[in-house]
Amino acid sequence: MLSAIRRPTLYDVAKLIFLGAIWGSAFLFISISLNDFGPISIATWRVSLGAVVLVVIAMLIRQKFPRGSRNWRNIVIVGCLNSAVPFFLISWGQQFISSAETAVLMAVGTFYALVVSHFTSHDERINAFRALGVSIGFIGVLVLVLWEILETGLGSLQGQLAVIIAGCSYASSSIISRRLTHLPMISTSAATMVSASLYMVPLAFLLEDPLPANVSKTSLFALVYLGVVATALAMTLRFFIIRANGAVFMSLVGYLVPLFGVLWSGLYFADAINLQTLLSLACIMLGIAITRKGS
Repeated sequence: MLSAIRRPTLYDVAKLIFLGAIWGSAFLFISISLNDFGPISIATWRVSLGAVVLVVIAMLIRQKFPRGSRNWRNIVIVGCLNSAVPFFLISWGQQFISSAETAVLMAVGTFYALVVSHFTSHDERINAFRALGVSIGFIGVLVLVLWEILETGLGSLQGQLAVIIAGCSYASSSIISRRLTHLPMISTSAATMVSASLYMVPLAFLLEDPLPANVSKTSLFALVYLGVVATALAMTLRFFIIRANGAVFMSLVGYLVPLFGVLWSGLYFADAINLQTLLSLACIMLGIAITRKGS
């Protein structure tokens, strides 16, 4: 039985910021690994390495793995929507847009989840604050997408749409994951990763070369980081934060991921941050803040 949640301390806030920094850095490391790996291969290695680490952690803490066909049916769906689909779409989309732009566009999932939850649950209805927040956030997305189209043409639109769909896929998996809240979190997360890797590995060998020759050490390090740190260890840290401080406190990481995504990209790529990215980020952060007020 889990202990009761407690009021967040300064140490808890530091853990949340650290988690936001890790997840925000994933977009940068995807850009680096794309130098030597294809998008399907990146997604495959990420879920596979994440699965191995999470299975080991679950075994070390002796968490039992889920049982029952209904649980496993939901696990397979969540594994697809929370890992396989978004990991591939983000990697594919970043062939056309920057990691900073990707981080900002991923926040669309927050607003998508709000709209879908209105029709699929009884306790997440849209009110005036939430409607205003969604509207402002949508304006932020339009600023980024339309400005990019005006500057570079329609070439970047496919990458933007891929990342937006990835964000919506994450949000969809969160809604379905409510059916798995009665299960141990780490072993269930490991199970979702294992299920995703079972069909991603054959797909990678069929459509790409997941084991290319002459891979640079930088790309290899980026790939290992994505699987071990940005996926497995980040999900483990997420589990401990939720157990200690609750899901509402954990949801605040939604503010941090795009902020850190833009920050890391700006530090690594000199031209990653531009005016439209900052304007869009400001609108989306304001929209998320207003929707939180309506929760």
